[in-house]
Amino acid sequence: MTEAILQLKDIEKSFPGVKALDKACLSVYPGRVMALMGENGAGKSTMMKVLTGIYSSDGGSVHYQGETVSFSGPRESQEVGISIIHQELNLVPELTIAENIFLGREPTNAFGKIQWKKMFEHADQLLARLNVPYSSKALLGTLRFGEQQMVEIAKALSFESKVIIMDEPTDALTDKETKSLFKVIDELRAQQCGIVYISHRIKEIFEMCDDITVLRDGKFIRELLV
Repeated sequence: MTEAILQLKDIEKSFPGVKALDKACLSVYPGRVMALMGENGAGKSTMMKVLTGIYSSDGGSVHYQGETVSFSGPRESQEVGISIIHQELNLVPELTIAENIFLGREPTNAFGKIQWKKMFEHADQLLARLNVPYSSKALLGTLRFGEQQMVEIAKALSFESKVIIMDEPTDALTDKETKSLFKVIDELRAQQCGIVYISHRIKEIFEMCDDITVLRDGKFIRELLV
């Protein structure tokens, strides 16, 4: 197997009265989808939050593209090419779809003025990849929850990330939206991106994933091929 683009080694994280991660490990490979599996409370989401700097770890190390890294928050991890799509949406209903996708990093000209046309065009291209039937000028609040989830996915794609973490991405999606997401995952795989796919849906795991990492009670159990 090719060398991992991302490795989490012996990660530890404790909360008052609970050891959430106990020397947990994960490897992500370019051009492959890694399923991260385990029961509720196994430490899957906690591990991803440690990776992206939402939580600080109590021990262990993170290695990305051959270097040891540490992030103070998701923005830092996104800037180097690691994005996470959470179950909890981080969007603003009162803004347009495009404004949500590029919030805080809007394209500007030499005078600092936002290039609205460029931003909307880029956002429309991202929506088209996901078969979202809306103009990026539409207010986010007019979309149903599953459609807003697709906007969150489009936001992650806009960073052109090398590693994308998808935490239960299909829970709120229709069958049609799920098929569109799977098509994008295939595109990302072809572009040599590494994907972490967290899901309880066994059928999806065997349909979309190449490898599986199993956690139990915060501990690494096994990595295996699908």
